[in-house]
Order: sequence, then C-alpha cells, then structure tokens
Amino acid sequence: MPFERASCSVLTHGLNYGTSVFEGIRAYETRLDEKSIFRNRDHMERFIRSAKMLRMNMRYDTSELEEAVKQVVLANRESGDFYIRPIAYVGFGGISLDYTNYPVDVAIGALSFSSYFDPSKKGLRACISSWRRVSQDSGLPLAKAGGNYLNSSLAKVEASTNGYDEAIFLDQQGYVSEGTGENVFAVYRGEILTPPVHQSILEGITRDTVSAIATRMGYRVREKPVTRGELYRCDELFFSGTAAGVAPVVELDGRVIGTGEEGSVTRSLREEYEAVVRGKRSYAENWLTRVSYPK
Repeated sequence: MPFERASCSVLTHGLNYGTSVFEGIRAYETRLDEKSIFRNRDHMERFIRSAKMLRMNMRYDTSELEEAVKQVVLANRESGDFYIRPIAYVGFGGISLDYTNYPVDVAIGALSFSSYFDPSKKGLRACISSWRRVSQDSGLPLAKAGGNYLNSSLAKVEASTNGYDEAIFLDQQGYVSEGTGENVFAVYRGEILTPPVHQSILEGITRDTVSAIATRMGYRVREKPVTRGELYRCDELFFSGTAAGVAPVVELDGRVIGTGEEGSVTRSLREEYEAVVRGKRSYAENWLTRVSYPK
C-alpha cells in the first residue's frame, strides 16, 4: 500500500513498550532496470530468530518474508539504492506487559537511501559513550529488538551533542562492545580484531561479510575481548553495518587513529565490500537476490 496509508493504533504494544524486532536490508541499483538485495535470506533468518528470542509468534516463514521483500522492491521503481525495513511488532491487544496472547503484525517498507554518515567526511570522529551497552543479564542484545535501540539512541544523542559522529559502547565489564548501530573492527600490526558475540554485540551480517572478505584477501581476523586502550593504540579503526557499510574512524576521544586518514586495510575492505554488494565480485551464490523491473 502507499506509505501514507500504512497505519497502526497509537495503543500498539510495540509502540508503547518497544516489543518489536526489525531488520535493515540494502537493495543496490546494479542496473537501471535492476536492484540487487544483499543477503536477503540471512536477514530474514535473523529476523525470525530475533522474534523467537522474544517469544513473538511470527506467522511467516523465511521464504514468505524473502518474497515479500522482493515485492516491496518491485513496487518501488525509484532510481538509486534502497534501505528496506522489515519490522514485526506486538499489535493492539491491551496494555498488559504480558504480550504472549497479543497479535504480532509484520510490515516491510522501503525508502531511497545512499549514505548513513555524511559522505563528504573522509573519516569519522567517535567517542566512548558514557552509557554502557545493554547487557545479557538485563536484555537480549543478540536480538535486533526495538527496545534495545533506546540504549543506542541515548548514546547517539550524547555523541552528537558533544560534536562526534558516532559513539562506541563498552559492555558491563568495560570491554569494547559495538557502535550505536554498527560493529567495530580494529587493525593492529596487520591483524584485524573484533569483539566476540559474548561482548553484548549484535551478530552483524555486514560484520560476517567483512570477516569473509578479509579472510579471502589474506588478512587474519580474530575475535577477542578488546579494551578501550587497544582502540586508542590501533593502527586503523572502522565500523561495519548495513546502513554504514564499511566506515573508517580517524579519531577516538580526541586521539588520532593511525595517520588520521583512512588506512590501507580499511580502504581495501571498503572497496571490496562495495564491489561485492553491487555484484561486481561474487563470494557466495545466495548473497545477491536480483530483482528486475519489467520494461
């Protein structure tokens, strides 16, 4: 349906309590009459896993959701790249915090999208947030749940207010976790380091893509607990995420990272990632779902 006709009740449980799960998917213009959805199935599988973790009854299976994403892309013929937002939320059923018998609604929307961060910037200025990442003792950081993103919004607003482009969370033990909407990678002495899943991160699909690309390019990627000091001393630092892509960080808490410019490792991974999502390189047969518009 047209965007302006899509609606839900103001008393929707997901709106009032954050009881929702969602995904962010990119569809790239690979030809004038074609869009390519990147890792559609992987996103839909995570979407269903997130709902399962929250005990939300998802009525659709992976194949149905994949097809629905394709139909949304087909219904939007605008030029350029798209950002696609599937969301499943607990619908209107009452105000009880026990939502297990309330309906679960699913919607998928798309909007034109080119860059999450200011494309004129050659590198990002980031800070360590004063807010800690939501912990596994108090929530489900592995679920891409709407309620988790209040935590991210607080950190993002704090960073913006203080003149930074992005924030990096520490977990409850003081180890590096992730950005407000991205995973974190550090390059030190030729090795690429990234926090493991138990550091309260979201298990990012772009994170997995970047790790696969880096490994094929001959870099060593190691998951390990990372301290704030290790970020300060690293040679290169970058974010990865569906919206952000691969984004270099050139300053952290007022400390220059490396040379203060995008490093060679980050650049090589960013360029290869951009080639992969646009179908110029092939890593896995099922990573791209091509949608062609009728003449």
